[in-house]
Amino acid sequence: MPDLTPDAIGELWLSLEDDGKLPSSGALLDHLRQQGHDISKAQVIHRLREFCGGNISDYRRDYEDGASVVPADVSEETLRRVLREHGIDRAAAISGAWVKDGKYSIYVKLPEPDLRIDEVMDRHIKRLQAAAPAYRVPTVRISGAYTVVPQVYDLHLGKLAVDETYTLARQVEDYLRAIDGMLAFVKQRGYDVSRFIFPVGNDLMHVDTMHGTTTTGTPVESSTSPLNMFDAALEATHEAIRRLATVAPVDVVSVPGNHDYLMSYCLAKALEASFARHPHVTVDAGHNPRKYRRVGPTALAFQHGHTVKAANMAGQFLMEAGELVAGARYYVVMQGHLHRQGGVYHAVTEDNGVQVRTIPALCKADQYHLLRGYGAARAAELHLFHNEHGPAGIFPVFPHELTA
Repeated sequence: MPDLTPDAIGELWLSLEDDGKLPSSGALLDHLRQQGHDISKAQVIHRLREFCGGNISDYRRDYEDGASVVPADVSEETLRRVLREHGIDRAAAISGAWVKDGKYSIYVKLPEPDLRIDEVMDRHIKRLQAAAPAYRVPTVRISGAYTVVPQVYDLHLGKLAVDETYTLARQVEDYLRAIDGMLAFVKQRGYDVSRFIFPVGNDLMHVDTMHGTTTTGTPVESSTSPLNMFDAALEATHEAIRRLATVAPVDVVSVPGNHDYLMSYCLAKALEASFARHPHVTVDAGHNPRKYRRVGPTALAFQHGHTVKAANMAGQFLMEAGELVAGARYYVVMQGHLHRQGGVYHAVTEDNGVQVRTIPALCKADQYHLLRGYGAARAAELHLFHNEHGPAGIFPVFPHELTA
């Protein structure tokens, strides 16, 4: 046996049959080595498997069960005839099969198809696209009324921005555009608004003294006088409240900031007098820098964010508004003050079950913020609270996207 091909080893294996039983691969290996062949057991098994068409055990079982194996001298025409009689031709899309008719036992192994993954994926994608149904997504709206909180924070009227064209008039225009954008959103979505809670203050004005300083005396750069800032603040907030009141009652809450603590209080008192006879507008000009409201299962707190830390607000809820917020399922604090965050959506933190939401600033950067790399995308936010189910969503408003 000069060449130990798979066929040669297979023929030797069949010739060693003893009483209808084929020898083991180990016995076949011993026989080969006795004949002087230097071959390993793994090589024997590999070539024997190739001779058997892939599965030695199946071949052995069929042989020992009495199905005669096709002899080596059977012509290809005979093999094809047997396959055709069993409905198999050479183009059959199978990898392998045993064909038996009592006389012949043939293992058919066809070559692996040469398929590219991109072709297979393309075929499946086309099939899936053709079979894809048309989906109809129903509009789901929770019935009931909403309390809507339009929040325009940290406008800093009179601030000397790096953009020298950002005048006091443009700031007022941005403020009212933000309000209009929120009202348009409510109208387009068809929300049933039971009331607005409208915070005013929150550093609406840039300074708090005639010396051009903040409440604590920090000098800041301004583009106009404090009196002009106050006039612009009163004009902007009065008009905003008037527009909101055409849709639903307005609950105005004064939230003084670290830049305009006294000016915010004066503004709230002016608004209180201005809307004293309006049947659907109330103004809370109370001295407490934090204001609290209850909306169904939600307890709300409004603060500027420069005095009480978020982690301490759970205690403030209980000390300052215990009866009002008792039994609430949600506790939410709204605050501004931060100008250094890198995006519109400031981090929402939660301490002791109290969620603190930091509202983005609407003002443009001045030289101080520019030098320190502070800044965020300018925006206002509208927050929705369902009167029965709690927090219902947040809608940002970007003034540069709104048309006059």
